[in-house]
Amino acid sequence: MNPEIDDLLALYSSLGSEFPSADVYVARQLNARPSLRIAKDSEGNPTLLISAKSMIKAAVPPLEFRYLSFQPRFLCRIRGEGMPESIETFAVVKCTTNDGLLREYFLRCLTGLVAAFSDILTEDEVAALVTKLVELFRAIEDAPRASLQGIWCELFLISRATRIRQAAIAWHADPKELYDFVAGKQRLEVKSTTGPHRVHVFRLEQLLPLRETRVVIASFMLEECGRGISINDLWSEILANPQITIELRERLSKILALSLGRDWRKAHYVAFDPDAASNKMRLYDVTSIPKVDPSVPAEVSDIRFKSEVTDTPTLSRGDVVRLGGLFEAMFG
Repeated sequence: MNPEIDDLLALYSSLGSEFPSADVYVARQLNARPSLRIAKDSEGNPTLLISAKSMIKAAVPPLEFRYLSFQPRFLCRIRGEGMPESIETFAVVKCTTNDGLLREYFLRCLTGLVAAFSDILTEDEVAALVTKLVELFRAIEDAPRASLQGIWCELFLISRATRIRQAAIAWHADPKELYDFVAGKQRLEVKSTTGPHRVHVFRLEQLLPLRETRVVIASFMLEECGRGISINDLWSEILANPQITIELRERLSKILALSLGRDWRKAHYVAFDPDAASNKMRLYDVTSIPKVDPSVPAEVSDIRFKSEVTDTPTLSRGDVVRLGGLFEAMFG
C-alpha cells in the first residue's frame, strides 16, 4: 500500500473498546490529516469523523441509508489514546451494522476515498466523499454484472501483469462492455470455465472485431480450491502494488463493486488454484475461434453461443508479447 495512505481497517482494529458512556467515540487521528479521525462508537460501528471547524455550510444534508449514515454537523464526545475526553463538532460518516464483512468493506472504501482528498477537507470534498460512498454501498445491493470466476480471472491477470498500472487502466469501466481490456486498437477478452472441457460462451460481436483491431482471447480452466486465492486476496495484492495510484485505486474499487453486486461477500470465500490457472491458461487469436455464420439478418442481434476451443490453434505467450502495447504489458 502507498505509505501515504492510512490503512483505516488497521487503525480501526487498533482502537480500544472501553466506553465510559454510550455517547462516546474512541478515535485516532489519521497521519498527516489533522482534520480526520477514524473512530468507533459504543456499538463498534466504524466511523469517520471530519472536523467541522472550517465547514461554514453543510453541502450535503443528513442522510440515512441501510448500513450508512451521514451527519454534517454533530457534537461528539471523543476519547483518544492517552488523551482526556473532549467535545467537538464533526461531520460524521458511519457504517451502521454489526456485520464484520460490511464494516471491512466500508473501511476499505474509505481508505481509497480519503487518500484522494486534501489534508483538510472542504465542504465540496466532504460532499464528494459521501456521494461516492453511497454509490459503492448501492452497488453491492444490485444484481452482479459478472460471474465470480470471470472477475477472478480478470483480477488474476492484472495482479500478474508485467506493467500492472497499464493493465489496470485498460480494465473495462463497465463490466458489460464488449471486451474486458481495451487499449488503443488492442482488445483482450477473458473466458473461463470450471468444467472438464474448454467451452466458453461468446457474443458474435466479440468475434467480429473492427478492421485493424487486434483481439486476443485468454481462456482459463479453473479449479476451485479452499486453499487457493480469493478475489479479495487478489484485490489486496493489486492495491498493495506501488504502481496503483490513488486515482486508479478509486476507479478500480468502483468497477469491482459494480461487477460483484450482491455477490461481494462471496469474494472472500470463493477461491481458485492460481498455479492451475497459470498452467492451464491458453491464448487464442480471435479469428481462430469457431463461430456461427455471421451472415445474419440486420434485425437479429445479441447472438450468443458456446464454442469449444480445445483443439483450436493457440498463440504462444511470446507471440502475444511481440504484439506490444497492452499485450506486452499483461504477458511480458
